[in-house]
Amino acid sequence: MGRVLPTLHLTVNHIWVKGWPWHTTVFAQWDGIATLLNGDTSYVNRGLHVFTLRWGRVSALEEFQDSQAAARALAAQAGARLEEAGAEQIVS
Repeated sequence: MGRVLPTLHLTVNHIWVKGWPWHTTVFAQWDGIATLLNGDTSYVNRGLHVFTLRWGRVSALEEFQDSQAAARALAAQAGARLEEAGAEQIVS
């Protein structure tokens, strides 16, 4: 993210935690803004990360965000010749 959106600023608005140390669920709701390489300051995204922790270590992570806003930002960054923004998706 630091390379593709170097000016990204995240604000964590809410964090909710549920469970015990051996199985904890954490929800983190955030807002993100960035200025794109073409000078466009309209990148805004809102999302939620859901972490599953086992004894304090992340065992699963889910991310929910506006994927169309992210795609538009990546296209703009690729148009500004940022190679990583046009790279193939990483699939695990």
